[in-house]
Amino acid sequence: MRILVCPLDWGLGHAGRCIPLIRALREAGHEVRIAAAEGALRLLRGEFPDLAWDEFPGYRVRYARSAAMLLPLLAVQIPAILAGWRAEKRRLGRLVAAHPCDLVISDGRYGLAGTGIPTVLITHQIAFRLPPNLPGRKLAERILLRLNLKALARFERVWIPDWPVPRSLAGDLAGPSSPAGNRVWIGPLGRFAAAPAGSLPRGPRIDIAAVVSGPEPQRSLFEASLRASLARLPGTRVLVRGLPGASGHTGPGLASIKSGELNVFDHLPGEELAQVFAHAGALVARSGYTTVMELAVLGAAAAVLVPTPGQTEQEYLADHLSELGASVRRDQGELDLEAAIREARDLPGFRSWREDDPGGRLTRFVQSHPMLAHAPRQAVGKTGQQ
Repeated sequence: MRILVCPLDWGLGHAGRCIPLIRALREAGHEVRIAAAEGALRLLRGEFPDLAWDEFPGYRVRYARSAAMLLPLLAVQIPAILAGWRAEKRRLGRLVAAHPCDLVISDGRYGLAGTGIPTVLITHQIAFRLPPNLPGRKLAERILLRLNLKALARFERVWIPDWPVPRSLAGDLAGPSSPAGNRVWIGPLGRFAAAPAGSLPRGPRIDIAAVVSGPEPQRSLFEASLRASLARLPGTRVLVRGLPGASGHTGPGLASIKSGELNVFDHLPGEELAQVFAHAGALVARSGYTTVMELAVLGAAAAVLVPTPGQTEQEYLADHLSELGASVRRDQGELDLEAAIREARDLPGFRSWREDDPGGRLTRFVQSHPMLAHAPRQAVGKTGQQ
């Protein structure tokens, strides 16, 4: 089959969790084309330089600098978001007219349904959480759930990258424990699980690793907070800025780490970032769901998770995983890393979610899925935009 994979470009998480899926699709013999924008496209092209690709712009959503203003700012942008969905649908129509495909897999792009081509949506967020002090919160959450289920019904399938309870990473966000209709559990999507086990292949032990991600301006604010905190702590520290394709300290990767110093990288290739996630003495990151899945399939030690201010999804995930003993939550404005790391060392972490072969599990899912059961075509090897 000819399959178009098109992730949302709000941060790198949507593109990152498409990586193991693309691997599984190609292993099953399908022909994959990628369509993305900006950092998401750079990330996928770096991982799959031989795949055909297309620029697929998203719609700009502005994020507030303060948590209190995030929801009001998002609310006033709803008309623009709906217009963005319509623009996505038109853009997809032009793309598939030029490069026909048999199936579209959308990670987080709601506008790709209803074009006449079978479309799958990947999302872990069936239900929504609103701020606890919001008047009428429960009613508003029920209304949002109903609206979201209506939007999800436009897709042929909705793949939820999680396990059902009691192993659920997303908790209440993933909706009922028995997905109905077109919704199905596919298990976490972890691109790092295939990385070799053992100690870091090069350089000294990393005492503290911090990974920055997410949309601006909060990405830059988080980076600034981490730099200030890490500068005060001893040991070998690594800060990954989450900027693939940026100029700066990408360089030779882990081989360039200097013991006892703060080492800054714009980006690290997948295998090296996997080593950092699996073997750093302490890890600090956003509580974005893609990061959570990576930690889970690796069976990583407890992490310090810092939700993006005002993003109720990340705040819920940080609290949910803290209750399960997998992590410690800290807020960006009150980031005492030293105390948080001490607390995390006493927790069981993500060990109970560890998988020896998540890639094999995903490949078996792809091979057995009825929408992917047609005779596959020979995978293409032509590089670049076509």
